[in-house]
Amino acid sequence: MTVSELIEQWRFRSHRVQLGHYECARRFERFHLWLGLPAIALSTIVGTAVFSSLGKSADVKLQIMVGLLSVLAAVLTGLQTFLRYGELGEKHRLAGARFANLKHRIELLMTQPDGPEVASQLAKIEEAWAQFREESPSLSSTVWKRIEQEVKFGQPLYGKADQTT
Repeated sequence: MTVSELIEQWRFRSHRVQLGHYECARRFERFHLWLGLPAIALSTIVGTAVFSSLGKSADVKLQIMVGLLSVLAAVLTGLQTFLRYGELGEKHRLAGARFANLKHRIELLMTQPDGPEVASQLAKIEEAWAQFREESPSLSSTVWKRIEQEVKFGQPLYGKADQTT
């Protein structure tokens, strides 16, 4: 494999990983909203129902409904805290940005003539890549499989699947 072929492979691979992390970030942000917004709405409804029933003797059905909504709001809030979707989304967004930066460094390297400077830069890129792999959260297998199917080597990198660069 030539240096140029290696650089092109690295560019392609870093692009795929970048897309995967950005897709996971969007998923976790949606999950965070799916749990958080209903929890806020239910907490608001429960609070309103409790205050409206303070002055009157409340119907037993209303008391049961308010109690169930209160428990559901607590469960959703607990899940949101335990699953940490917002935090995971931010970690994936950061990993995607790191791999985008790495890809841009590789693209810049592609413009350089072969020589000792290219070998030195390749070593630095490989070091950074190893560090990013260790620090980045794992990609969802369903996201990765979709990226593998949509983004093939040899196709232009900036097509339909790339919404982030």
